[in-house]
Amino acid sequence: MNKKLNPRSMKRENKRMILRYLIESGPHSRTEIAEKTGLAQSAIWRITEELMNEGLIEEKGMATGRRRRAVTYGPTRSFVTAIIYNVEVLETLVAVGFLDGAWRIVERFSTPKSFEKFKQRVFSSYENILKTHTLNESITKVVFSLPGIVNTKKKFLIHAPNLGWRDVDFREEFKNLEMDILVENDSNLSLLAEEFFSQDVKDSSVSFFLYFGEGIGGAISVNRKIVRGENFAAGEIGHVVLDISSDKEVEDFLSISRLVAEVEKQTSLRGEFLEEKFRHLKRLWFSGEERVRKIMENYLRCVAVVLKNVIYFLNPGVIVLGGIVNDLWETFGSFIKRELDRITEKEIAFVVIRDTIFKEVPPSLVGGNIYVIEEFLKNVN
Repeated sequence: MNKKLNPRSMKRENKRMILRYLIESGPHSRTEIAEKTGLAQSAIWRITEELMNEGLIEEKGMATGRRRRAVTYGPTRSFVTAIIYNVEVLETLVAVGFLDGAWRIVERFSTPKSFEKFKQRVFSSYENILKTHTLNESITKVVFSLPGIVNTKKKFLIHAPNLGWRDVDFREEFKNLEMDILVENDSNLSLLAEEFFSQDVKDSSVSFFLYFGEGIGGAISVNRKIVRGENFAAGEIGHVVLDISSDKEVEDFLSISRLVAEVEKQTSLRGEFLEEKFRHLKRLWFSGEERVRKIMENYLRCVAVVLKNVIYFLNPGVIVLGGIVNDLWETFGSFIKRELDRITEKEIAFVVIRDTIFKEVPPSLVGGNIYVIEEFLKNVN
């Protein structure tokens, strides 16, 4: 039997489709939107007018068409969609995100060991953001990106071992902000950002993000949905045992902080934060410093082993590398690939491995904004 179409739900889906298209691909004319979505010009005109009246899109400029110049439309930047706290063990980045997917870092501070002190820093930075940015009460949310296992439904941090935080109810702890709170694992947010902006991840039925930081994280996406698992620990590859004789985990071998510490036993590295020290480490590698070369080659062999395990276990179409370090494949990919070719059967090795597209910031920060945008798009009326 043919089901009767619901005009209201159709309009909502069309509105969501147009808004998503403009967020993902940037400003376009009404004609371009019609060509991309397949909707009638009359529907495009009606919906774009509605989106402008709601303050969600605005005129961005002019585009030259085949016959005449046309006005282009894109998501507004008149308000902040997300206030993001990207928490790492050593440093927390505070950023604001916008409806067009863009972001701006507004503060950074050393992550306190004490959660109470961290909480006070959050309240302080939040007050500063309120003074300088416009929020949208129905859309704007506060997002915490955390290096640990997170119950996203209850907004609850189960355990972040590298931070020493356990059983933290973020919704309760930050209720005085009087804003909706979202809490998510940093690896999951990184893959969410890639899923939103990267065509190869969109096209892959299975994708994996390997997150390099003070610890090691992982995220899995199947059919464009993040897999969190029964107890929200899916993808936590850092706690997989890699050496059964010593019970050493993947994190013991691939943590950037442990790599830096190993190198610093041999030579000093310049910089205050991990990414700065890693940049100096790379310069020593390229200069041919023998002690650094040996440590780094052993590290990269371990990376290849972990990638082999991911390839065989998940058979993903795309593996993305990133986190605090976002150029590992660009810098050392040829060495890792040679190791992979040596230890992996050719029949299963056809997988795209690349760095994250986000070079200047941790991809989890970008994902924090996308998390809010995705929540908003689900509820577009």
